[in-house]
Amino acid sequence: MTELDDHELLAEFARNESEAAFAALIVRYVNLVYSAALRFTGNPHHAEEITQAVFIVLARKAGSLRPGTVLSGWLYQTARLTA
Repeated sequence: MTELDDHELLAEFARNESEAAFAALIVRYVNLVYSAALRFTGNPHHAEEITQAVFIVLARKAGSLRPGTVLSGWLYQTARLTA
């Protein structure tokens, strides 16, 4: 499933609630989100909570993200706003 691009994975998750598609996105971006959250807070525990929250938001909004959205930027911005 990891050979699909971000938007294909999001669409697969939104359509079929595919755990494999969402897991592929998490594997792809968890380090980016955690690193950003750690930079914003300076606290590893808070960074973990923010990382979880960001992926919860992604799961809820997967079907509504615009096709041209750069997912890495969206995740970074969501981490910043969550922190």
